[in-house]
Amino acid sequence: MGTIVAVCGFDEFEHIWALAIHIRSLTGKEHPNFLLIPTTQFDVPNPGTLNCYYKLGCEVDTLKPSEWWVTPEIIRQKTEWADIIWVPGGNLKYCRNTWEKTGVAEAVKQAYDRGAVVCGGSAGAMIWFRSGFDNCAVYDEKEFTPGLGFYPYVICPHYECEGWQCFNEEVKNQPLPGFAIEDGAALCVPPNGDAYVFRAEGTEKVWFFDPAAGFEKTEFTGGKLIRPRTSET
Repeated sequence: MGTIVAVCGFDEFEHIWALAIHIRSLTGKEHPNFLLIPTTQFDVPNPGTLNCYYKLGCEVDTLKPSEWWVTPEIIRQKTEWADIIWVPGGNLKYCRNTWEKTGVAEAVKQAYDRGAVVCGGSAGAMIWFRSGFDNCAVYDEKEFTPGLGFYPYVICPHYECEGWQCFNEEVKNQPLPGFAIEDGAALCVPPNGDAYVFRAEGTEKVWFFDPAAGFEKTEFTGGKLIRPRTSET
């Protein structure tokens, strides 16, 4: 199995670099292959992301599955090549729907199963879990949107912002435990499931909502995450 790095709101220059160095280290390679899949942003890549990892010694490439010329063979080759797969913030629903139609969802699952580091910010953080609390509904309303289901949890980004505090009540309508990630924090889940929090400043928090405890929130500082019995989402 691979590693998940679910990132939220790393905006300062030094924090972005510290996170990128940490992600590179998780591959165990000095010059890993970095693949950007910007489908959450309608397949418009950010060259700054590619530049960052290129300067760290990575080989870099982009996969834009909504482009007409991208074939299943191109998808297979690029995802098999990748040691790191990064998905930026944006529209989780569009990303998931596009990936399912084009076969990227299955290809990315296979990359994760063979040990790739899969990561991203906001929507790119939620995509790896069973469901994400994303503002991709009409009029920017928030709704629970399916992810790839590598772990059976609900994820909420930007939790320190007032507009996302409605997650406190909305998560109670879900049958799954939830995580709420503050900006400047990343929930990291290595292959053994012993999750930990990577922080920009050291004060950012990740919160856990346990259905067995009435969804009362507690700060998550580390612990074992349970994988689903099947890959169904």
